[in-house]
Amino acid sequence: MNILFLTAFLILLLFIVEVAAIALKVTGMDYSKARFQALSALLTCGYTTSEAELVTQHPVRRKIAMVLMTIGYLGMATIVTSLLSVIRHPLTLIQVGVVLLVALLLLGFYANQALRGKLGYSIERSLAKRKFLEKKTLEELLHLSNNYTVSEVLLETDSPLLSKTIIDSRLRDRGVFILSIERGNETIYSPRGSEEMLVGDKLLVYGQRDKIDNLCRHNEMTCG
Repeated sequence: MNILFLTAFLILLLFIVEVAAIALKVTGMDYSKARFQALSALLTCGYTTSEAELVTQHPVRRKIAMVLMTIGYLGMATIVTSLLSVIRHPLTLIQVGVVLLVALLLLGFYANQALRGKLGYSIERSLAKRKFLEKKTLEELLHLSNNYTVSEVLLETDSPLLSKTIIDSRLRDRGVFILSIERGNETIYSPRGSEEMLVGDKLLVYGQRDKIDNLCRHNEMTCG
């Protein structure tokens, strides 16, 4: 019976990994990355720095990873105990047959993409209704890593950008993008290249931190 229990337990772990991967996908992660991170958390190994940050920097994903790690520790102890028991007691022909049958059914399930897709879709729909599974953070949507940032800057009277259009300022060529312009009581979202910049404008800009700081050092804009 131990070999049957072990087989069932391994199948349960695989199912948990799939559910966790879909849960991570619902939060906004790419499915292939989500599946790898779910398996890594269960085995408590294999984290890569850049992809692991997608999990560690997101509160809901951290909770999912913690649950998987806990299951992984308990599961490893269960697997070792079951294997020792299997070694002590020789398998019967019936047990071997059952294990092989289950293995073939499992392989058939993984080979059937349509069946896997339907099951995954059902799980995803169920998890998507849970409010605690949040979507991507602003940092992920804007890729705020590798020195990228969003900053609010001000155009003062000595700025050489005054009276220039966004396209004439060539800010985009320097890797700085204007997301919005706050002008008095008006906010211009996604301003066109023909939009003229005026004194007192507050710009919400996106780009590499050092490039934005360089513009501020040359008094083209004032960083907050």
